Amino acid sequence: MATLEQLSNALVNADRAGDVEAARALAAEISRMRAASQRSASPAAPAQRPTVEPVDSRDNWMGSIDTFMRGAADTMSFGLADEIAAGGDALFNPLFGTGQDGGSLAERYDRNLKEQRTTDELDAKKRMAERLTGQILGAGGGGVGLARSGLSATTNAIKAGKGLGGVTKASAMEGAALGGAQGFGSGEGVEDRLYNAGLGGFAGAGIGGALPSVATAVAGAAKGMTAPLIAPFRPAAYTDKALRTYLQRSGKTPEQIADIMRSAADDGQPMYTLADAMGNAGQRALVPVTRTPNDARQEVTDFLIRRQMGQPQRLANALAEGFDAPQTSDRVTRGLTQARDVEADALYTAARREAGAVNVTPILERIDETLSPGANQVVSPRDNIGYDTIEGSLARVRRMMSDGNSQVTDFNTLFRAKLDLDDMIARAEAQGAGNRAHYLTQVKREVDRALEDASPAFRNANDTFASRSRVIDSVAEGQAAKSGRVRSEDSIEQFNAMTPDQRQAFRSGYVDPIIADIESLPMGPATNRARGLTTPKYEQEFQAFAAPGRAEQLGNRIGRENRMFETSNAALGNSRTADNLGDIDDMANFDPAVLTNLLTGNWKQAALTGARQAFNAGKGLPPRVVERVGRLLVETDPNQALATLNRVRGQQMSRDQLRALIVSSILQGTNAGIARISP
Repeated sequence: MATLEQLSNALVNADRAGDVEAARALAAEISRMRAASQRSASPAAPAQRPTVEPVDSRDNWMGSIDTFMRGAADTMSFGLADEIAAGGDALFNPLFGTGQDGGSLAERYDRNLKEQRTTDELDAKKRMAERLTGQILGAGGGGVGLARSGLSATTNAIKAGKGLGGVTKASAMEGAALGGAQGFGSGEGVEDRLYNAGLGGFAGAGIGGALPSVATAVAGAAKGMTAPLIAPFRPAAYTDKALRTYLQRSGKTPEQIADIMRSAADDGQPMYTLADAMGNAGQRALVPVTRTPNDARQEVTDFLIRRQMGQPQRLANALAEGFDAPQTSDRVTRGLTQARDVEADALYTAARREAGAVNVTPILERIDETLSPGANQVVSPRDNIGYDTIEGSLARVRRMMSDGNSQVTDFNTLFRAKLDLDDMIARAEAQGAGNRAHYLTQVKREVDRALEDASPAFRNANDTFASRSRVIDSVAEGQAAKSGRVRSEDSIEQFNAMTPDQRQAFRSGYVDPIIADIESLPMGPATNRARGLTTPKYEQEFQAFAAPGRAEQLGNRIGRENRMFETSNAALGNSRTADNLGDIDDMANFDPAVLTNLLTGNWKQAALTGARQAFNAGKGLPPRVVERVGRLLVETDPNQALATLNRVRGQQMSRDQLRALIVSSILQGTNAGIARISP
């Protein structure tokens, strides 16, 4: 038999559900029971047995478990658990019969819904702890489920590495959706549900938007308070945390960083470190290592200085290999000249052996075009005016080929005259007598024709000699192209018109003065010799002039040298104030005032001084963490670097996932509570 309290609760539920008939019946029954109670309390009324309240059938451990499960289902279903249970019971109970199983589907649903809500209200009163625990854990489980299934916008934003702004936006949107859903499921009727959905969505958006900032602030404050105390005892964990931060700031994956280091080692730069491969993030990470007192400070500093001191040799090797020019331009010129002369001697010797008689008449006619009528002065002089230097030189050549009555017909004799003529042209050019050299060169062409006509092999020897001479001249042309006064467009066009042999000679002449400039710069870790090789002129010419297939490698090696200098300069360069402050702070950690105060009995001052030193020591990361970070950043083994970065990345992914699950769970639980309270 139902108690008066139970009937009152049922009346409230019937009124909420809009069931007028049930409400009337319940009100009548309540009135009857109250009247009977009054009659029993009257003095005239006969004595009756006291009414015994029915035993709560759920007041046991099974009921507590069911209460917990119903609470979890309530939040996980966004407040629709009672409707779902009522509908399921109405569908699967028999559709015929009398009593509880009778009536239409709608009637059974209404009856079941009343029972579900009556049970929930009773649980909320008598087993509130079990129900509340279930609701909280259900919200957490729902948040975890959304996060793992990829349906949580906040979780997706955290996993995507978005900043606080992006996570806040996603959290606000998710909070609005969850709050609206919870409010809708907790309402009664269409209008009430829509009102609660709007109210829950508004509240959820506000809490969702604030949650990431609050969580970040709380976490940051907690870490800031505990880090100085915990880090000295767990240096490995805090080292990995610092390295995770630098890895994230670098914008590179561990595989990309390891590949960069492997490429450097393959190109002859095995000293390329993890800090170099990480870029600016790695360079800045070395600053506290070299500027604060720690055991790795000297080790890292010495490494960076030694590496920078070796830059000239590395750059010289890179340029020599990139242009395939291991020898200086002078040695190349001497070698080419010697090879040309040896080859020419053999070819000209063969040409002399196979030669016939020579005809020097065309040569004499060319000379007489300048000397006539001066050439006849010997026979019938008209005046006493002598030869100028041009006429004198031409007359000397003429006398080597004719005495005025007879002419040279022997090939060897004319060939020796040609050699003498070559020397005369060279002297004239060296003396700046360009006009004399011009007239002598015209005569030389006629001499060459006469020799070629007398010996077909001489033409081949001459062509070979000229070809080899042009290769030798390319060395000087390469030296001239290095000058800043020569446009890169002009020198590249000139280079492209050369033969392969000429190009190689050009490379030797071009790169040799560049290497000489690098080697002549002052020694020291503050000098970056690679910077001068990154001008637009050099960048264009290196790509065009480098040996086939070596331009890209050369550019990479120069770029790495620049990066290594930037790393060294960031860690060691600039003002020494930071070093001095670090040293002073290091010495300040031993303060004799503490011991003095203790010995003199000034306990208060000793405690204050010690507390100040403890606070100073707790600022930032402790030396043990800094030195571990420093040694990891100067790691040069790509495989070891990859293993370390993969480990810290895996830890970061686990932490991000955990953070995402926690935030999503808190978000759903908070919005569920707001949506349940707001109606």
